[in-house]
Amino acid sequence: MVKIQTIEKLFSYILEYSYLALFPLLILSKSRNKSLNIVIGFYGLTFFFLLHYFNDIGRSIGQIIQTIYTLLEFCFFTLIFLIIIQKKNVRNLVIIFTVIFIAFQFLYYFISEPQKIDSIPIGVETIFLFFFAFLYFQQFFKHNLSKNIYEYPSFWLVVGILLYLGSAFFFNILANEITKQQFLKYWHYTYIPEILKNLLFGMIVLGYPFKDPEVKQISKPTDIPNLDMDMDMI
Repeated sequence: MVKIQTIEKLFSYILEYSYLALFPLLILSKSRNKSLNIVIGFYGLTFFFLLHYFNDIGRSIGQIIQTIYTLLEFCFFTLIFLIIIQKKNVRNLVIIFTVIFIAFQFLYYFISEPQKIDSIPIGVETIFLFFFAFLYFQQFFKHNLSKNIYEYPSFWLVVGILLYLGSAFFFNILANEITKQQFLKYWHYTYIPEILKNLLFGMIVLGYPFKDPEVKQISKPTDIPNLDMDMDMI
């Protein structure tokens, strides 16, 4: 038990400060996408404070902190998708789903009872963000590309989000069905993909390993998806 607590504290410290590191990286940033960098920087700062003071805050206001945490996370990720998705009608669809999720969060808060974690909102959040990721990838297959998909910085942002959400999806969904001892035993392992996500975010803020900025420019679509032709996009 002592060993588990030691590992949990280690993972917890690494996670917290991986969030905190995202904000000062703005000073060292070589990326030209300032709006995206600012969103990532404030995302890191916000969740550092939420995680650092989570236990103290949670004791006093209980369930509401879970709702705030999930809602803020969803909104930050949505902002990222709104920046990296080009088509206006697709961005409008993202906004509509965001409004639906916010309304759902408020409704769920008032009708649900306190639980270990807010499994249902996290599940809905994950499904919605996976859908946004699908919309993001879809733009690559509808247009020609000037370089490989993995050479676009935004690709690695989406990979980070999918890694973080996907790896803990089933654990989050089933968290309220397992005992408290089982929950505490395995919960800290979900920090690993979250830390990796923050490392990817930090890499993008710094502008590595990409020397050329992404340019918002969409070429004419082709009937057959082609990943080796001409388009610069976010």
